[in-house]
Amino acid sequence: MTDTKTARALTLALCSASLLTACGGGGGDLANAVDGAVKTIAEAASAQAGSTAAAPGASDGAGASGAATPEESSMRGFENTTEAAASSTAAEDDGRRPFWPSWGPRPGTVATPVPVGTGPAPAPAPAVSGAVPTLGDCQLFPANAIFNTRIDDVARFPAHASSSQWIDVAGRHLPFGADWGFHENQGNYGDYYGMPINVIDRTESDWPVVSFDFSTSGTYWERGWPYKSDCAVPDGDGYSLRRDCTSAPANQQRFPFPHDWKIVNEDGQCNDPNTCGDRHVLVVEKGACRLWESFFAYKLGGQWYSLATAAWDLRSNELRPRDWASADAAGLPMAPLLVKVDEADAGEIRHALRVNFRDAAIDTSYLWPARFGAGGANPGAMPFGALLRLKQDFVIPDWWTTQAKAIATAAKRYGMYVADNGGDFHVQGEPSVKWQLQTSLQLKGITMNDMEFVDLKSVTGDPRFSADSMAASW
Repeated sequence: MTDTKTARALTLALCSASLLTACGGGGGDLANAVDGAVKTIAEAASAQAGSTAAAPGASDGAGASGAATPEESSMRGFENTTEAAASSTAAEDDGRRPFWPSWGPRPGTVATPVPVGTGPAPAPAPAVSGAVPTLGDCQLFPANAIFNTRIDDVARFPAHASSSQWIDVAGRHLPFGADWGFHENQGNYGDYYGMPINVIDRTESDWPVVSFDFSTSGTYWERGWPYKSDCAVPDGDGYSLRRDCTSAPANQQRFPFPHDWKIVNEDGQCNDPNTCGDRHVLVVEKGACRLWESFFAYKLGGQWYSLATAAWDLRSNELRPRDWASADAAGLPMAPLLVKVDEADAGEIRHALRVNFRDAAIDTSYLWPARFGAGGANPGAMPFGALLRLKQDFVIPDWWTTQAKAIATAAKRYGMYVADNGGDFHVQGEPSVKWQLQTSLQLKGITMNDMEFVDLKSVTGDPRFSADSMAASW
């Protein structure tokens, strides 16, 4: 939407819908509460945007091709044996990991990943951002990591050949879903949305043993994937990072869950694995500058359980092993890609974001920098790891909040990576009382029709490129 009057009309309609929702009582996901008000105006806005002349050098991703690109890995054969996939029209999950797969391949069906680094001569190295984002005393990966690299030069980073096709499959009129909440009280978990981040030093955790077998809890039955998880293993007076937790004795498989009185996690204090959600726990360990992330983490009877854990050295560009998920389906780190309120308030976000879509809109194949694909096979749909960018000809209204303008600008400059199955076009952030309601409403003015998928051949085609590294320049 590029016309100021149209944008103002959208915001007014959204405000009206929001007030009506509030009057109805109860909480709810704001990303979906105003969808009805958005639909009609978004269609008009999309039509108008389509008639607006593109900025010089801008690309609308018009061509469509279903052919696999050199950097794409065909990972079909991973089935969701835990729960049935939602229908293709489902817009969000029911709070119960509806698309999470069994992390073991069906025998004989896993294709060898297609080699990367082929293709035309690479373009000049992309520019990295001026300052690396940080949490605590730690940088969130090196400056040349792809997540910290600007991709708004459309000559260097053109629209992907399959951009139009992938957007058609997802739905062009899907509105931006601001997937974060306005409350920080974990006890009121019915209204607690988003993913908080724990920033601790090593003394703020007892480094408890983590079990990947919920069947021993007496509460839940599922077994996790320790052989594709990372653990903290006692090492002198500290802990070292160990890939494949099964390579260590069970009593040495540990994770830095913060002390009970300090920990913050997705879904708040909801602690029933049968009814609560994914309950991600994200931890930045100060000093050592390691990132620890856990999927489906519950403390039951004094014992911590998780289905999967992952860790990264934040000073390194090393990705997870190929064909390994993480705390999300794509095998990507979560905390560095979340929308953070302090960055938005400052008016500048210097890193990429993460975005989810329904299962039927994503294929099980994956593109670098993703390491895995989950859910159902949907040929012709976007792969995990695909990079989505706000088009350069989208004019960000100057009357939007500082927060909304910063988020939209980040979507142009750094983009957002397809990371997991979930709510459609839901961009995830941390919960905070500092979020402005108007920010979420204004961002609804962005639809998938304003977006395009990006071709990263200028990186993956460089002879110095490594598919096991997140480095995007050398």
